[in-house]
Amino acid sequence: MSKLYCLGELLIDFQSVGTGSLKDTRQFVKNAGGAPANVCVQAVKLGREAAYLTMVGADGFGDFLTQTLKDEGVDTSRVLSTPDYDTSLAFVSFGADGEREFSFYRRAAADLHFTAEDFADVTFDRGDVFEFGSVALKTQTAADAHSALINRARRSGALVCFDPNLRFNLWESADRLREVVRQFIPLADVVKTGADELQFITGKATEEGVKELLSSGVKLVLVTDGAKGAKLWTNGAECSCGGYKVKAVDTTGAGDSFFGAFIACLMDEGATPENIGSISAEKLEKFLSFACKCGAYTTTGYGAIPAMGDKITVNKAVK
Repeated sequence: MSKLYCLGELLIDFQSVGTGSLKDTRQFVKNAGGAPANVCVQAVKLGREAAYLTMVGADGFGDFLTQTLKDEGVDTSRVLSTPDYDTSLAFVSFGADGEREFSFYRRAAADLHFTAEDFADVTFDRGDVFEFGSVALKTQTAADAHSALINRARRSGALVCFDPNLRFNLWESADRLREVVRQFIPLADVVKTGADELQFITGKATEEGVKELLSSGVKLVLVTDGAKGAKLWTNGAECSCGGYKVKAVDTTGAGDSFFGAFIACLMDEGATPENIGSISAEKLEKFLSFACKCGAYTTTGYGAIPAMGDKITVNKAVK
């Protein structure tokens, strides 16, 4: 059976109880977080095998994160622990208008210091998927680890998926973030971005930005637009989903749930870099619709991983 491998940050999301600014919030609830980790868990909830690759601090937070993924059925054999760095933390508050305020504690984050040698024994087979984001690309050491695994995945015929997931306040400048993201995009077969992210990355409106990504070697582009749904492009197909109306209480992880679900659909289809371009528009539209359902469902609960659903639950709840 094919397997999904996700590489990147693994952190504690301390989410505010009630609404208000970080300055005024007095209570927080602890949840596991990190975009690639959320993608990993959603795929597992949909019946796929998945492993997470990262490094956490040798502390209680790191133990909590590893155990959370293990309890969800994720292979955590490559979640490494180190006494030299800390587990990443993020504090999130929610405004009355639904807007979120973040404060990250990652200056000494363990997931910025894993090396290519740490994952030298990870191998891929044709039909496997390798997924990553941009948050853990900030240090050269971690970026080199990503490059090594991407090259290994590509040589093995695995599908490479990239969600830039832009977090501007984690980088020294927006220009540096754009430079790194643009460096990694041509290495991916599938790229998922938000509409505003795509414009930042390419400097172009959606249609022209998508054309640029497809011309760089990307085979499938997903563009999400919150409650408005998502669109998909390949060199031979274009699909859209208008989204689903739900009673949203927390949008944390919705995009990750969407991407994890879409990747699970590709894996069910047996997608590879060679055949992904020949998947029919009808099938791609079904995959997109189901991914939108999963993203919408995740917004109906608090936290990312705790709010995700399996196929039966999502299809029953979201119409």
